[in-house]
Amino acid sequence: ALAGIMAVSMLAGCKDGGNSNSGSSSSEDTSTTSGYSAMLGQKAASDLKKNDRDEIFTFADNADDQKILEKIVLRNVADQNVVDVVKGIYVNNRQNDTSFAGKLDTAFKTEKDKGTYGVIGGLATNNYDSQNSTYFAEVYVANGSVAMDVVMDEIYEDLKDQFVGAVKTNNATSGTTKLNYEYTVSVSVVNKPVTGNTLVNGSANFIAVTVTRTAEVA
Repeated sequence: ALAGIMAVSMLAGCKDGGNSNSGSSSSEDTSTTSGYSAMLGQKAASDLKKNDRDEIFTFADNADDQKILEKIVLRNVADQNVVDVVKGIYVNNRQNDTSFAGKLDTAFKTEKDKGTYGVIGGLATNNYDSQNSTYFAEVYVANGSVAMDVVMDEIYEDLKDQFVGAVKTNNATSGTTKLNYEYTVSVSVVNKPVTGNTLVNGSANFIAVTVTRTAEVA
């Protein structure tokens, strides 16, 4: 039950935890230390194990995704947007909002696509002709007063079918190279407080979840 959902657009080899602060974080190589990726991995662990997907998923924070999220929030989120979240939003994804939430989701993917990635429609999508890295992404918005543990519960429920249905191989037919897939899930978070409205106190958390899929010849 994704109560009150409104924002924008993943797993059992849980990696580094860390500080659970919202927003910016320190970096080490290509990973931040927010710990939210590991938190989402903990939510998914039992389902992935039962579904035999735990060996192909890794959870690790990604510094590049964090920077992209910070950039799009700075560019696209006005104080009134945060006020609206504080006044009425619990947790929301892009599917329930084609304006504000959809704008953030599109902005995140546009910025990320300046790299070498191509968006896949979902984790159960086969790429028969390419070993290039591809990714799945969703962006969410949550009221800052809601504990991140609760937010991650909601996000996992939204993405659960993607995780447990992730393709392990491309089931190659004759003449097609057989590929084995692995997935790295990264969660980035930016917190933005209300600054221009003296009648409203609070903040909004903007959460980007990306799953990067890599392929190797079987």
